[in-house]
Amino acid sequence: MVALADVITHGCNAVRYSVDKEKSEVVMVHCLPENITPSSMWDRMLILQQKYREKINRYNHLYKTAIRIEVSPAKEETENWTMADWQKLADDFIREFDAQVYLKNDGRKENGHTNLANSQYVVSLHRDSKGQILHLHINANRIDMEGNTNNSYMIRKRAMAAANKINEQRGWIQSMKKRDWNINEVTNACIDALKMMDSFDWNTYEAKLKAKGYGVNVKRSNDGKVVGYVVKKGNSFYKSTLLDHSRSLTPSRIKNTWVKLHQDKSIHTQTIASKSMRTVSRPVAPVKVNTQQLKPQLLTRDEPLPIIKPEQNTPEMVHHDIEWNGRIHPVDIPIEADKALLDELGTMEVDLCATIVDAQKTAFLLFANYLDAATEIAESCGGGASTESNWGRKDDEDDMEWARRCARQARQMHQRPIRRSRGL
Repeated sequence: MVALADVITHGCNAVRYSVDKEKSEVVMVHCLPENITPSSMWDRMLILQQKYREKINRYNHLYKTAIRIEVSPAKEETENWTMADWQKLADDFIREFDAQVYLKNDGRKENGHTNLANSQYVVSLHRDSKGQILHLHINANRIDMEGNTNNSYMIRKRAMAAANKINEQRGWIQSMKKRDWNINEVTNACIDALKMMDSFDWNTYEAKLKAKGYGVNVKRSNDGKVVGYVVKKGNSFYKSTLLDHSRSLTPSRIKNTWVKLHQDKSIHTQTIASKSMRTVSRPVAPVKVNTQQLKPQLLTRDEPLPIIKPEQNTPEMVHHDIEWNGRIHPVDIPIEADKALLDELGTMEVDLCATIVDAQKTAFLLFANYLDAATEIAESCGGGASTESNWGRKDDEDDMEWARRCARQARQMHQRPIRRSRGL
């Protein structure tokens, strides 16, 4: 199990996203009435903050007024769980989270712990975009019921330490040990892929890994040379530099690794065929033109687009890796659709609550159907809208129109919420 935590300014949007997300379930609320709307939950938290406004702003203005936590057990750890099991996990995590105490940088004075146990919070159960992996969202008031500010010092380490404590108590695999296991598994998969290749080229290498259920994101330089790649297992990404202790799978060494694997295979085969043969011809790995795309930063419509040379009848593609909340979301989009999306956003008046780059990220994520990540980006920027309940690509919708519609939807999601005055 792993956990992430942070203090945020957009508490209202975070609560609304946590509770109103499609297929989400409210696990529990604390120091709040039952069966109230997400907006009402945050209103109750604001009332408490206003009550203790002078106390909490005595020295410095409290800008980040909410705590957001995501608790993600492994799929096998929560198999056949009931709602009571998730409630128990939430209670255990909050207990261990509050128990964390850290020394300040001077090494002497202790920095206070959090007190979520006496704070307003709501816990929701979410599924990922594919409906497979379950995780908890905890959104809490930064101010406890006594008007004290919940400490944010080392908050991410507090969350990870609490998760590790629960892993220890329940006999679950610790996050670092799980990471090491995953790295070994991915390394073996990469070696097996190389063994099955008659010649080395990046297209075949990616295809072999994807056939095994892994994702691959390749990064190229301006001249088309592969300078790095990551392999995705589940929701985790592993750089090539982490694979194998000898770093034999990095872009600069992987072709030599392929040659060595097949050289050993050739020697073994020829030895069996003829023991008298003392020399062995060394196979040479033919070099093919790499046709994979760059991993560019989000581009404005006036910047040059990295493209790949396609096979016949295959549209030219542009690749974007959208990073959000510690995860990389790969997006492949036809070059013409990419231009249409950027043009659509470029012609819109700038009345958004975010930068045009954030709007671009949201549009690209919508195009690739990463609805959760797109919504999170929009809401983290203070946007006032989410996707429609029936959002999705229509059967008769081509890439160009779909890209334009994603751009328009992204703009809508990033619009500032309309504040209506009371009365006439």
